[in-house]
Amino acid sequence: MPRVSFMPSGRTVEVDEGTDLLDAARRAGEPLAAPCGGNGTCGGCLVRVLSGSVRSDSSDAPDPEDAEEGLIRACRSYLADSDCVVEVPESSRAFEGKGADLSSVENIAPIQPDGGLVLSVECLVPPPGEDGASDLERLEKALGDSGVEMDFPLASVREIAGALRKNGGRLNVAFTGAFGKNSAVRIAAGRETRAGLGLAVDLGTTTVAAALVDTASGRTLSIKSAYNDQISMGLDVIGRINYASRSGGLEELRLAALSTINRLAHAASLEAGLDANAITAAVISGNTVMTHLILGLDPEYIRLAPYTPTLLDVPVYRAGEIGLEIAPAAPVLFSPCVGSYVGGDITAGILTSGLASDGEEISLFIDVGTNGELVIGNRDFFVTCACSAGPAFEGGGIDRGMRAAPGAISSVKIDAATGGPSITVIGGGEPRGICGSGMIDLLAELFLSGRLDPAGRLDLSRGMERMGRAGRRAFYELAEGPDGRPIRVSEIDIENIMRAKAAIYSATALMLDNIGISYNDISRFYIAGGFGKTLNIENAVAIGLLPDVPRERFNYIGNASLQGSYRLLISERQRSIVRSLARRMTYIDPGSDPRYMDHYTAALFLPHTDASLFPSVGRRA
Repeated sequence: MPRVSFMPSGRTVEVDEGTDLLDAARRAGEPLAAPCGGNGTCGGCLVRVLSGSVRSDSSDAPDPEDAEEGLIRACRSYLADSDCVVEVPESSRAFEGKGADLSSVENIAPIQPDGGLVLSVECLVPPPGEDGASDLERLEKALGDSGVEMDFPLASVREIAGALRKNGGRLNVAFTGAFGKNSAVRIAAGRETRAGLGLAVDLGTTTVAAALVDTASGRTLSIKSAYNDQISMGLDVIGRINYASRSGGLEELRLAALSTINRLAHAASLEAGLDANAITAAVISGNTVMTHLILGLDPEYIRLAPYTPTLLDVPVYRAGEIGLEIAPAAPVLFSPCVGSYVGGDITAGILTSGLASDGEEISLFIDVGTNGELVIGNRDFFVTCACSAGPAFEGGGIDRGMRAAPGAISSVKIDAATGGPSITVIGGGEPRGICGSGMIDLLAELFLSGRLDPAGRLDLSRGMERMGRAGRRAFYELAEGPDGRPIRVSEIDIENIMRAKAAIYSATALMLDNIGISYNDISRFYIAGGFGKTLNIENAVAIGLLPDVPRERFNYIGNASLQGSYRLLISERQRSIVRSLARRMTYIDPGSDPRYMDHYTAALFLPHTDASLFPSVGRRA
């Protein structure tokens, strides 16, 4: 078997002849980017062969500029029978390696619990006697004397013997009715257990967040977040679907999602001084594709007409069935999905907005992330759709991009006379990259000052020291990073942001067309998504991401998916509301309506080809 080594990391692996370099990188643990999921269409996995030989598919040749530098696509390059040394340029390293802070914390607004997924009861079980009754029989009798009957899955039976003998037979039995009848979840000695620990999860395409919750009080004990371990297998859901079609790809994706959640669950438990095995319930909210991937369900038919998922309303499973490292018998509730590309992250998210109220005012919910999902409605109707915005707003697809975490440039001002930048860095200190809100500020400032044209091209004739050209790509330099490398934003990065904002704006415009209303008819705009907390609304309007309406109509509500999961974890009323909302939503597929592409093409300019839609946006040049 040929041995392949990746530089500069030095990771090495032996694989079969004919294995492509992308698969070899996976097996070596090398974080090689594959935004399209290894489908050969994006050129994100470019590498350079330093020694040895590989066979590359000439039909998938990279751009001439890349070829001149000796770069080839890893997903279309196959190992020969000799050892090989491969260099992975910084630009091809997976997004997760680009300076993420893995412990960012958002506050969750508490609500009063009114029925958690799991309840508990204490009982005293007598010691073994000469009647020969088993531990389980004596426990069932003690519970029956207390007026409680339940089934005992194998995972809980395994806990009985040890727990009975730790505290003189006094037990705390956590149980759930989520499976249609009372069923034991966890059995522990009374003095060693804490009833009512739950895990609320936002399973995002780019980032995952998890909150450890005391479901009895509604108090959040710890919140942790991280990049999704699936990122190197595709930056968006289409890339993930592509990767799932590879041999063993679906299982890799499933395990990667589980690994991310389990790591967060253990970290949150450790911070709270608790054991993750004491978590007795979980709620997971994710888009339809992410829900399929963590369950190991083939997502292929979601992207193929007529775009049919395996399921939308997920049954309640036990943690052990899924692979979550909490109490094995714990119920795991998934927020209901609505359509192929509108999932549980949205149905959970709107619980924190005005759309969940019974009002007449029309509101619009916008979740800006790797996928842009939107819901518009009031007490009489709900219409929803989704678009592929890509990961640009979360730092993906941007050369020095990162999420809104310490070290990220979150806001930018440009001096009108000199063109020099004034930046704000989250957490202070040296900048390590730029996040979505920083990119929006930069585009708006460059555009409004006349240094960026409506098509997204930098005007190098202004003679600014901050602007230049690397190869055929013009750039604007913001600062120098701690690694000595300049933090630059190229026209390629700018194009990625412009495509993302065009997708969001055009999907919203299409929904309005279908309903027969305008932006002015919307009373409240609820903006969800991690980058929104540092979003400058004026600049978002200036580039055409948000409509030009009175600014007081905009409300930022943070990670609505995580907050919705929290609500579902501790409230039966919220669980009833989310089921009703999901049933009432009408799903629109933008891809099947030619008007979407008309809107999208028009929105691919700053702020839009129709300037009358943005009367307040005027250039300062």
